[in-house]
Amino acid sequence: MDPQPEPVSYICGDCGMENTLKPGDVIQCRECGYRILYKKRTRRSNFYVKGSRGSIVGGSSLAVWFAMW
Repeated sequence: MDPQPEPVSYICGDCGMENTLKPGDVIQCRECGYRILYKKRTRRSNFYVKGSRGSIVGGSSLAVWFAMW
């Protein structure tokens, strides 16, 4: 049996209410009904490795990489 996926927190684009959704839930704010939700940032740490040609491997934000150096 597969473990249940953790619910993910989203912020409503209209009223700013935090909504927790599980897979299969309707993508809609429970407070105002707005259907545009933004995923909250995770607390998971990111690490970046400078490649042999100066390229960044393993990250999506150049600003975070520069902040680490």
